[in-house]
Amino acid sequence: MTRKRVGPSCGPGAIVALLAIVLAGCGSAAGASSTSAAHDRGAGAGTEVAVPTPSSTPGSSTVALPSEARPIDPDIAISAVTPTDPTRISSADWAAIEALGDSGAQTPHTAHSHGHGAEGGHIELPIFNGDAVTFADQWLIAQRATVDFDSIAKAAALGYVRTSTPGPGVGTHWVLWPQVAKPFDPAHPSMLLFDERKRPAVLVGYAYLVQSDTQPAGFAGDADDWHQHTGLCVVNGWVDREEAVPGRCAGVYLAGGDLWMLHAWVVPAYPNREGRFENYNPTLCPPVASARDFERCPE
Repeated sequence: MTRKRVGPSCGPGAIVALLAIVLAGCGSAAGASSTSAAHDRGAGAGTEVAVPTPSSTPGSSTVALPSEARPIDPDIAISAVTPTDPTRISSADWAAIEALGDSGAQTPHTAHSHGHGAEGGHIELPIFNGDAVTFADQWLIAQRATVDFDSIAKAAALGYVRTSTPGPGVGTHWVLWPQVAKPFDPAHPSMLLFDERKRPAVLVGYAYLVQSDTQPAGFAGDADDWHQHTGLCVVNGWVDREEAVPGRCAGVYLAGGDLWMLHAWVVPAYPNREGRFENYNPTLCPPVASARDFERCPE
């Protein structure tokens, strides 16, 4: 394997909820009920999704929280769009997030890290050696797997939970938290990218978030462009902010030194003219003339 270039960088049963996504910022309001917790799992407006809701004790109106659930620290401010209902994620999610936070990792080296939407600039070089066949096989496996995740209903049923508002050039992130600690697998991304401007929302790509002390092997060859994020603050499964300060996160603080991310634009209908592993996709960028500065993709 050749060395890669590292880029910069709800009782039992189910309920049906009408879910509306607001482009200017989506998420639960403070004090959200278990019904709005289903909204937090999200869908494009006009899409109906049956979402399992957390179990409660028979005869009791109190929802039983997972033992791992961490209350939001009332002394630390959170984003206005961060969901406040801890039942929006499963026990497995809670355990996985807590384990990531307890890893003892430090913050990443600055040369490996960047924020979402940061400029790309990675040059994808052709693969001429024996890695070319392996890469082609891996990419085909990843593309064939998209049928398993190509709707928000499918993603939610598999355990993916919405972790972000829409981002220019990347869409919304849906994470399968227990998958993060598992090795890289082209067919099993820990993160899905959806364009929720569409009705219904559509899958546009993957992001592999992998816990590893060193850069994951990933796809064969040197084309993939792994990066890291510093100081992720995760509240109820939602990334409240990044570049958080230790001790000033209302949820679980992930330093990021052992977390690696790779965007992969594997959905055939959403190719990325900038490259298969670029950090943003121009197809998902709003028109410059109608977008405020913070809504625009990097130049």
